[in-house]
Amino acid sequence: MPDKIDTRVSPALDPETYRAIEGYEENAQFVGGVVNAMNDAYVTLGKVHDARRLADSNGAFTEEQRILHVGQVAEEHKLRILKRLDLAERDLAATIAHTEEQLMRPLTEQAGLGSLNGEVRAFARGLDRSEREAFMNATLEGDDEPTLTAILGAQSFLSGLTPLDHDHYLRLYHQKRRPDLVRRLDVMQRFRDRLDRIAPIVHEQFAKPVGAKPGIVAALSKANEQALAALKIEPTV
Repeated sequence: MPDKIDTRVSPALDPETYRAIEGYEENAQFVGGVVNAMNDAYVTLGKVHDARRLADSNGAFTEEQRILHVGQVAEEHKLRILKRLDLAERDLAATIAHTEEQLMRPLTEQAGLGSLNGEVRAFARGLDRSEREAFMNATLEGDDEPTLTAILGAQSFLSGLTPLDHDHYLRLYHQKRRPDLVRRLDVMQRFRDRLDRIAPIVHEQFAKPVGAKPGIVAALSKANEQALAALKIEPTV
């Protein structure tokens, strides 16, 4: 955990902004990989900024040398951080999928049993929208498990519901029966939404202490390699 706020680094990478997400504490074990990756990114960027400050204070360096040396370090750690964030996102996506399966499996298994479930869905499909809405609300209010299972455990169109309506009633159903899993999903999905937007921020943040675009760093690196290679003079026979 960073000891203090580093104003040189974007708050979007501060792990404390992730720990502040509502519901984090009770679900920390499911999103810990993301927080740890963000902590790594935050601390590492601070060190790259420190490296730039030290390079600036080195009178033996030209500006090009400062860009080259800091740029090479920044690129190495940027790639490492991006890989770690990718792994954190992969693990988070797998946990989300597992939690969704925990919620849906009992429903889908029961919805496919017997002909009565099909008759329930046909009944709901035959209602007009306002009647169907009243029917669903009454069914939820009365905790009519067989009816809810038949409708919510199958594809939305089989009961005349739109996908949005189906998701709405399904969420209400799960909130009553497994509020812990619903809260866990909410937290994980908020973390995933942030991760989906993080890569451009990481690229921009690692470029900032370098003080030059990646193309310039690459050109300086290539010129430096050529110069060093030219210094390796083999003796003639």
